[in-house]
Amino acid sequence: MSILKKNPNPDKVDTVIGSKTVFEGKLNAFGGIRIDGTVKGSIDCQGILVVGKEGKIEADIVAESAIIGGEVIGNITAKQRLEITAKGKVVGDVSTSHLIVDDGVVFEGRSHMLTDDATSKVQPIRQETFLTDS
Repeated sequence: MSILKKNPNPDKVDTVIGSKTVFEGKLNAFGGIRIDGTVKGSIDCQGILVVGKEGKIEADIVAESAIIGGEVIGNITAKQRLEITAKGKVVGDVSTSHLIVDDGVVFEGRSHMLTDDATSKVQPIRQETFLTDS
């Protein structure tokens, strides 16, 4: 059963951004994070990042692993694993060691498979990037 269909394991997810929450800026998570709301800016997650079905992200993402069930506009680097579940939408380039794409996914971008050497060289997002509505 997918982590999106049940309550996340508290050992894996330390922070939850709820469906009625909007966050703008640079988000640094030193553990797992689940996003069911809206995030604009940049995300650096040293654990697992879960984007719920209602989650909307406009950000570049660096994470150990990521499960995308909602919408992400931005580039994603998932060092270990990236899973885009059914009805998930990613518009941007992805880099990961393991990529899983379910039926029904919208993916517009390029994928780059990381090797063990490339994974060790991935750096956290250092600059603050803010996306604005134009």
